[in-house]
Amino acid sequence: MSKILLILPFVFVFIGIFTVIYIIYTTIFEKRREKMKNKEMDKLRETLSPYEFESTQKNAVNKRFSFMEYLYSGDYIKVIKTFKDYYGFTHEAGENFYFACAYFLPYEDGYTLYISKDKINVNAIYLQDRPETQKEICYNLKKIF
Repeated sequence: MSKILLILPFVFVFIGIFTVIYIIYTTIFEKRREKMKNKEMDKLRETLSPYEFESTQKNAVNKRFSFMEYLYSGDYIKVIKTFKDYYGFTHEAGENFYFACAYFLPYEDGYTLYISKDKINVNAIYLQDRPETQKEICYNLKKIF
């Protein structure tokens, strides 16, 4: 029994040292992986047009390549009914653009739709999924686009 009590502290020290080494290794590895990922994204940003980058690269957790299962990345869309976005910008009937992606901001129930008229430069349409703002637009896309 006394031999076990003598060995037990060494076992705990070994487990502790192993745990600390593991935590340090994973922290360094994660930082290195994140740095390499950021470097790769920067390289893609330099080589792709803004539209190509936004419509093909998953660079954010809240980024989607579809919106309400109606608009999909690369779709050529025509505005059927004039509407105003969250910031009051008017999008006239007859306006055409390509849809790139959508970002969802949960704390504001907000959607940012990235669009492009020339498949090079990117513009945004801001919508808020609340009854007093653009909820009707968000859920009636067939009437708008």
